[in-house]
Amino acid sequence: MKPTIFVLKCLFSFCCFFAAILVCTVISRLQQFTISGDSTGGTARKTQGVFIEKDIQNQNENLLTHRARRRSLIIFGHDRSGTTFISTMFAKDPQIFLVYEPLWITQFWKLYQRLDCLNCELEVVNSIVSCNFSRYSTSRKFLSYVEEPWTGALPVNIFKTPKFCNKSNSMNNEPHCPKLGDNPEFVDDVCRTKFKHSVVKVSPVRLPREKIANLVPQVLLENPDVDVRILHLVRDPRGNINSRINIKWTKDFPNPHLGKTVRELCSTIAENLGYAKTTLKKFNLDHRYKVVLYKQIADDPLGTARDIFKFAEFAMPLETERWIVKSTRPNGDQLKKALKDPFSPVRNATGNADKWREDEFFERNQVIEKECRALMALLGIEKVPEPQTIFSRKVKLNIVKR
Repeated sequence: MKPTIFVLKCLFSFCCFFAAILVCTVISRLQQFTISGDSTGGTARKTQGVFIEKDIQNQNENLLTHRARRRSLIIFGHDRSGTTFISTMFAKDPQIFLVYEPLWITQFWKLYQRLDCLNCELEVVNSIVSCNFSRYSTSRKFLSYVEEPWTGALPVNIFKTPKFCNKSNSMNNEPHCPKLGDNPEFVDDVCRTKFKHSVVKVSPVRLPREKIANLVPQVLLENPDVDVRILHLVRDPRGNINSRINIKWTKDFPNPHLGKTVRELCSTIAENLGYAKTTLKKFNLDHRYKVVLYKQIADDPLGTARDIFKFAEFAMPLETERWIVKSTRPNGDQLKKALKDPFSPVRNATGNADKWREDEFFERNQVIEKECRALMALLGIEKVPEPQTIFSRKVKLNIVKR
């Protein structure tokens, strides 16, 4: 019996040993099957059991994070290009924290205070789109300059609205507003909790060398928790110059300086357009950049506004739609009053973009078309044909000479 017992014990031990090896092999194969990683140290891809559950949890967290990201918009464009109208449109939306032309203030620092701040424009814009004025000394300084209007075209001073100020019991009923330069955290909190989105309007003339490169792509890359979009408004240079002449910003033809003024404007616009498109495409951020022509706004203000809201991924309130219709279809008295104010957003949209086409402006337009060939080609716009009256006059002159 003893030999038999010994043999049985040996068989039992061998079976246990073999079973242990089999179990280890199965576990090892399962681990290889359920977790696959790459040789560069990338994140493992989960496929079964607890790994699937963990992956779904991570996806949900990422989805929530994406949904929670603040959405902000930068309106970029030269004066007389529709930027005031679009900015005022956003100012009518109570969910939007709109700051119009904040770089007037940084320009004032440089021109009159001789302040040397290398990235002050970028830092101020960063603070607005992210609702984080505490992040830079520059943005804290900026807040100490917002108590008074910093530009005549200001649609609203958001820092003087009831969300920042308390009602006053004084005789003049002026609101009581805290000194925001001393309370940047308060501004951060109001901006984040009382407003759903941020919008900031920037003009190239208030950037160093008028280049969008001072903001792009930095403002997108330095605010990873904010979905920042850039709306670039551009106007046909003939219409832009016509508008500037009407408000006496520019001397009309045949002033000898007209060509230089036009050349500088068009070369700046063309360079900024080319840089923005090329650079943002390189960083796979071109979906966050949109060019809108002034003519699109004038020809279809409501449709273009809806398209802009869609691009920014903002919800468009019904009140904003009503304001657009009212502002672009004024009655005679409303239009007469609005025309006295060069910065008024109220205009008759019908035909407004093509007023410069009148025959009397042909010689001026020839100067503009000569200096702006590259920009016009980039925008796909054509030269105006010579008016019949001028053609007839040339024919008569040739006959007389003969």
